[in-house]
Order: sequence, then C-alpha cells, then structure tokens
Amino acid sequence: MPRLKKKQSWEIKLQSTTTGMRGWSLSDHNGKVRLRLQFPKEGDWPANGQANLPYAWEPSAETFTSVQGLVTRIHAPVMSGKKTLKAAIDDVLAVSDNKADEVVRQWPAIVAAFKKYKLEQGNRIAETTFESSYGRYLNVALVHLQGRKPAQTGKDLTRRVLAHQRVNQKPGIKQGEALQPWIEMPKSRLECCLALKKFLEYAVAEHRQPQTFLIADKDYLELRGADGKGRKKAVLSDEQVLELIKLLPEPWANVVKISRVFGVRPWEIEFIALATNDDGEPQLRVTKGKTYNTRGGVKEENEPRWLEAVAIDGNTFGLVEGWNQLTLPPTVSGKTLGNILRRLPYWQQLVTEYEARGEWLRPYSFRDTFSVRAHGIVKDDTLIAAAMGHTVEVHHRSYRTSEWRSVRKAFAEAS
Repeated sequence: MPRLKKKQSWEIKLQSTTTGMRGWSLSDHNGKVRLRLQFPKEGDWPANGQANLPYAWEPSAETFTSVQGLVTRIHAPVMSGKKTLKAAIDDVLAVSDNKADEVVRQWPAIVAAFKKYKLEQGNRIAETTFESSYGRYLNVALVHLQGRKPAQTGKDLTRRVLAHQRVNQKPGIKQGEALQPWIEMPKSRLECCLALKKFLEYAVAEHRQPQTFLIADKDYLELRGADGKGRKKAVLSDEQVLELIKLLPEPWANVVKISRVFGVRPWEIEFIALATNDDGEPQLRVTKGKTYNTRGGVKEENEPRWLEAVAIDGNTFGLVEGWNQLTLPPTVSGKTLGNILRRLPYWQQLVTEYEARGEWLRPYSFRDTFSVRAHGIVKDDTLIAAAMGHTVEVHHRSYRTSEWRSVRKAFAEAS
C-alpha cells in the first residue's frame, strides 16, 4: 500500500473544527474544503451527504475562522432534520432564494463573487491583473473584516489595511522580512484605497452590507493622500562611512566595508567568492544573480558578476587579498544590517539629519553611495550598471548617479 501523506499541523487544526460532531468531517478536495456527513445506518440520523465549501484548503486564519463559523451555524439545523446540508449552507452564505433578503453573505464569499464579477462581467480583467490590483489588498482586508474586533466602517477598514504590517511571503532568503506598509508607499496607497472603495461599493450594492461601509469622497481623498514622489535616497560621505565602521563590531564593520566598496546588495554578501579572473588576477565575484519576474510572469536570474572596487577615502581595506580570513556575521540581509545600525546613536543622528533635508537613509544607502562615487570615476554608465548587477535602464530609474557635493567639486575643478 502507498504511504499516506503526513498531515500538517494546520490541516489537523482545520479538521478539528468538527470535533464532537459525530459523523462530520473535513477533507481536501482539489484545493477546496469538503464537508462530509456519514452516519450509522441504524438510528434516527440525517441523510449522508457531502458538499464543497467556498474556501481554499490552505493554512490561513481566514479559512479556519470562516469554516469554523459555517460549520457551527449549520450543525443544529442539519442534525435536527430541519434543513438539508445544501440548504443550510446556502442560508448561511446567503445564496438561497428564500433567504436572500434575510441573510448577509460572509466576507470571503463576497470577495469570491467580486473577483468573478471583475473577471467575467465588469471590465473583464485578467486574473493576474485582479491579483495585483485587488487581490493582495482584499486578502488583508479579510483579516480586518473578521475576528474579534472587525472593522465596522469603510473608512476604518481602509485605515487598517493601509497600516497593516506586511511580511515577505515569497520563498527564499527574504521570506519573513518586514515590508513597508502601503500607507508609506504613495502609489500602492492610492491603488489600495481605490480597490477597497470599489469592492465596498459592490458589497453594499450587491450583498446587503451596511451603508457604513461606503467611503465618502472627503474621507477617500484624505485616506489616499497626495500623489507623492519617491523619497530621495541618501548618499553618505566617506567620513560618515568610516565613522560607522569604527563604531561597529568587526563582523558588521566588514559588512559595511563590503557594501560600500563593492556596492553589493546586503544578501549578496553570502554569495561572494574569491576567484581568478581572465587576467589571472584574484578578484571577488558574486556567484548568485538576483531573481526577478519577467513581464510574462517567468522567473529569471541575473548572471553572476565580478565586483569592482570604489575606494573609501583611498582605502579598500585589503578585502580581496584577505577575503578568506574575513570575519562576517552568520546571516546578512538588509533587515539584519538595519537592526544593527539602528542600535547606534550615530546612525540615528544621521537618519534625523538626512530626513531634515528630505532624504532617506537606510542600509541600502551604501549601494546608492557606491553608485554616486562610481559615476565620479567611470564615465560609462553601462559599465557601472554591469558592476552593480542590473541594466542601465534600472540604474537610471532606481539609483542616484550624482549629488550636489560632487557636482560642485567637478565644476570647481573644471574652472
């Protein structure tokens, strides 16, 4: 006999919602939750039956809460024989004709109906478009529409979704890393507010949700905020970088040296190796390229690249020669580096100073600083982009290439 797949803890928890309900069980059926009723042949039992519930078989709090609520509400009417399994489910989900005016649909069911409307009626958008423009915001909205203290108005819901603390859920080195809330991202903030406004209008008009979920124009303008420009990225002076190196413990000081001298992404440090280049000389090389999605949704990875140094006040700290003896932290990422830097009063002081002039200082600023300094010594921006591991288009769109200090210096030297 083939070995049965071991159940995961979340599956056991989900199936426990029918504990104490004799003859009731839950299982996975093509990615959906299936409810099955099977009773003894003897005795006064309801008819056996089964039905697929409109919830995905997945480890989410929303699924557990929705399934638990549905099963709890239909158990008594089914066991008493007052309703069939299907009729009881329809009543709770408000899809039965004879109950349509009495019962309000559950929020997950309204989201599913809204998605179907957008894909098949409305402006008939593609599913990928729905997920990027609506789905990600509605998934968070469901968290705040259910539970002990659900949002009671559209304005309150939108505020909660905008401020919701998100984490990176994609598999890989950055999984679990904190992401910016949408309220701090002008374009995403605008898109989120628009998505929720349209969804809530649909919920009120088509599924009898209270009028309090409609967002007034005045509130909508306040919630979405101004169409802001991206924050200007900070560029550190050599003196500031050297001071940070002096204040940090050796492993993290080495991380700052590498980040600034070679302009690498923090996570790339774990994939740097010493190798021999085509000229027979030792050189550092990033062995893993950045993974990205193409417009067609296909994952691709940048090519490995050789690292080029841009000295800090004329010093590269012998990083190439002493690479194999260098002490580094066990794990390096933007998050771990940021946690270390934020403990330094000097870093906190720099953050305040840069904010005062409208600039954004973050661990990635070492890479932005590399970009500006490289443009001071290399005239071909294509070569700089190659050294940093991206295209020249991405380079000009996402990185600073100059600062007023270097502009003033260049003009002074020229004159």
